[in-house]
Order: sequence, then structure tokens, then C-alpha cells
Amino acid sequence: MRVAVQNAINYTFGRAVGLSSSMIRGQARVKSIGHALPIAVRRYVNAPGPATSNTTSPCADNETEFLDFFATANTACLGTESNSSLRVEPNVGSALDSVNPGSDPANHGPVMAILGQGAQPGNGADFRGFIALDIRNFANATSQLYYNAVTSGTGSNQLKDVESNWITVGGYPGPQFPAAISPPDANDQVGIMSGNSTGAAIDAAMDRFVPGDEILVAVYPGDVMSIPDFAVGSPGTIALPTTGVTATVGSLKVSRNQAFSGLVTLTTLADTLDPANPMVLGTLVGADPFTYTPNGVNPGLGNGTAVDITNATTSGATPGIYALWIQGQAGAPYLTTKYTPISIQIGTVTRDFALTADASSVDATNVGDTVQFTLTLQNSPNKNTNFGNPVTLSIDGPTPTGVGSITFGSTTVTPSKNGNSTTLTINTGTMAVGDHTFTLRATGMNNDATSRKVTHLMNLTVHVAPSSASGSDQYVDIVGFAVMRITNIPSVKNDASNSISAYAITPMIADPNDSRLRRGQVAKLVPWN
Repeated sequence: MRVAVQNAINYTFGRAVGLSSSMIRGQARVKSIGHALPIAVRRYVNAPGPATSNTTSPCADNETEFLDFFATANTACLGTESNSSLRVEPNVGSALDSVNPGSDPANHGPVMAILGQGAQPGNGADFRGFIALDIRNFANATSQLYYNAVTSGTGSNQLKDVESNWITVGGYPGPQFPAAISPPDANDQVGIMSGNSTGAAIDAAMDRFVPGDEILVAVYPGDVMSIPDFAVGSPGTIALPTTGVTATVGSLKVSRNQAFSGLVTLTTLADTLDPANPMVLGTLVGADPFTYTPNGVNPGLGNGTAVDITNATTSGATPGIYALWIQGQAGAPYLTTKYTPISIQIGTVTRDFALTADASSVDATNVGDTVQFTLTLQNSPNKNTNFGNPVTLSIDGPTPTGVGSITFGSTTVTPSKNGNSTTLTINTGTMAVGDHTFTLRATGMNNDATSRKVTHLMNLTVHVAPSSASGSDQYVDIVGFAVMRITNIPSVKNDASNSISAYAITPMIADPNDSRLRRGQVAKLVPWN
């Protein structure tokens, strides 16, 4: 909108020198501009799909299988990453139902966590949705671009304050991102904030928003990237019969940074610390029970390269949910190995639980410092499906050399609809400076008619005496933008287990200037030209 006015104003004292009047003019221009929040939301979980059992409309809200969060909730599970023909784009629909936020699934997207607990990426990186809009371009170790007085020397605490302030003032002033393309433009790469910094963004959002407010967010595919590195996504929960051959097991994605140029070889490893594990017992048949195609993988930029998992044979396996490891190994010159824990469901198992942490890695500033993780267990695959029994938590051995005491607030937690939490405390003792991984094990017997064993694993990392802020080489590829409606926001600040949930009311849109994003933009005075 442009407004221009003019008016002839009579002189008072000027008349003494022969002046009668002068034309005074004024003009102003107002424009709806991006003003995205420093929030990046996963587009998919368990891409590339398809889902294994959640395959008909209306879809179940089941994040253990393929979902597209920027389709309607009723159709989010249909198709694959590359085939969206059966999915329907979300729209504004009815106003928020505060009692039942998911009450309009034919119009809005699935209710999902966008900040905090539950918003973690598929490859387990330490990210919970909070991005550093002022640090972009991660093509290589020296390509970063900085904006709004942020520099390469800005400390992690100062950066946290700068980025959360963009929520406080109502949105980021720019410069705006370019329209997303595929493969991604390096200028659409944005730095992430560590998971345990997300509380600052949640607190800022609590001061500004309430459920029902509509916000503009960035969208990323679902995995965090590093320089130079590759990422192995999760295939979701793999479902197998107790006996039989499963030709199509599932699929996963392997992606890379611009600076990575190697091949990645995939291998399946047993959970050897579970004597009931079907791969340990041989009831999941074969030294490697899965075939990966292709293998080795040439990872793709952005969304990555799809890998099919096929040809699994089970023979008299006991029903339950078990853990396996997918090992991704990069050849020379990287010689990097990554381990992704996955879940396999044998036979019919109705009641499961979801295990999340407030961060997947934390910093111990000095050797000997103590760090904490907040762990939450929630009913799954449906929040109303009561797991029914306590789950035992432990840390697998061997643990890193020199570690001090490892304690839980409670070693048993019963999953619930809204999630029950406890803390894991690790004293770093005399551990060596560097990064150390701990494997968290959660196992319990569910409350099915015939009780079934359920086990999940999670990797947690402690950075001991890091020389710089952890995650400084990590980023997400921005593949689009969308407007979301907030469904839940915490009422108490500084609670590490808090999260903010929302659902999409627009599809993901590549161009931040697209008129369909207007509901999430802010009208501001801008230059006339």
C-alpha cells in the first residue's frame, strides 16, 4: 500500500517578503514482508517413505512411520517424498479448537512439535528447531556469511540472545532468503542453535504468542548437515512378521554437504546387549539381514539419495519391538563411521513408547563438570494408546574412560499421554577433552493382551571442554516456508521439557514472497521505491 498526500500551506511571516503559500508533500509505503521466525520445521519424518502400516486415509498421527507435515493430517501418511499425488495441501480451515487442537484434520496439517522436545531431526543431531538466521552458507569451512552485527566471534550465549530477540520483536528483518531451489543454494543454508539453547526461543515465544496465533516458519527436509559430512536418516519403525520373507522392508535417505564427495557403505549391526534380540538369536536371519540398494551410496545434496531396504527373512521370531544399528561408513579420505539406531517391530505389537531428550548433545565447559539431559517418555504410536507399564533406563557399557558418576532422577519412568520425564546426570570426571557418545537404553514390557518387550536406543553426546561453541559447522537446508498455527505453548518458563506445537495451514512454498504466506507476514514501513 502506498499513500501520498500534498497540501498548499499558507505562509505567515513569509508574506513579508512576498511569499503566499507552498506545496507540502508526504508519502509512505507499507508492505507485508517475510519476518520469518528463527524456527526451522521438519517437512518429513522417516523419508522417503512409504509408510508400512499407516497407509490409508484418514492417517494416524504416527511419527514412527512416514509423514509429510505440510499435507493435511488426513493424508500426511500417503505416498512418498517423491510422490505426493494422494496428499492434499493444508489450508486455513476452522479456527483453533483449544480443547482438541487436531479437530480439523481434513484442512490443517498434523499437530507437530516445532520447538523443543519432540522437534529433533531424523539423524539424531543436537537440534530442536531453533536456527541462527544471521549465519548462512555452509558450502565449506570458510564460506559463512554473517548479518545484523553477528560475526564469527559471536559467543554462543550472545548468539542465543540475538536470535531469540527476533521472536520478541515479531520477526526477522532480513536480509530475506532467496527462493529455495533443488539442489539447494548454499545461501539457503542456515546455522542451527544447539538443542539446550532452545529454551531461550521458547521463553521469547511465550512472551509474544498464544495458541491460535499464526506464524511464518522456515522448512527443512528433516536432517541436520555438517561440513564436510554425510547424514544417514532413519527408516522409521520396520515391521516384520514372526516368520516369513519381507521383500520390501523400508527405505531411508543418505545426504551430504557440498564439501563431501565420498561413497557411504551401509551395514546392519545387532543390539548385542539384548539377549532376546532377533538378530542375536538368529530368528532375523543372516549376518546382515537387510539388503541396501544402492550400497555404497553416493549421497545427494539437500533431500539426499534414497536407499531401499529389502529381503528380510524371519523364522520363529518372538513378537516385540527391538533395536538394531545401521552403520554408515565413508571411505577415504574421510574414514568416518556413523551409527543410527533403528526400531524393528516383530509381529503384532499395539503399545509402544516414544523416547526423546531435550538435547542430543551438551557442552561440559571444563573437565570434571557435570551435565544433564532431560528425558521424556510418551505413549506411541498413538498418545492415547497407554503403554501401561514402567520403562527401565540405563546407559550401555563400556562407558568412556574417566567418566564420573552417571545417575538418573528415576531409573524407571511410565510413559503417558503428555509424557513423563526424568533427568540423566553425567559427571565428566577425568574424561579426555573431545566428544564422547553415551548410548541410552530404554526397555519395558507393554500392556498388550500378551505383554511384549519394547526396547529403544538413543545416542547422547557430551562435548568435554570444547574449544568453540559446539555445532558451529552444522546447518539445515531451507527448502521452503509455510504458515503454521500454534496449538500449544508452555505456561511456565525455564522448563527444559517444554515444547511448542503447531500445525500447517499452508503448504510448503519455495518463494518467501509468495502471496499465500501473507497470513504469517508483518506489515512494515519500507522505502518508497
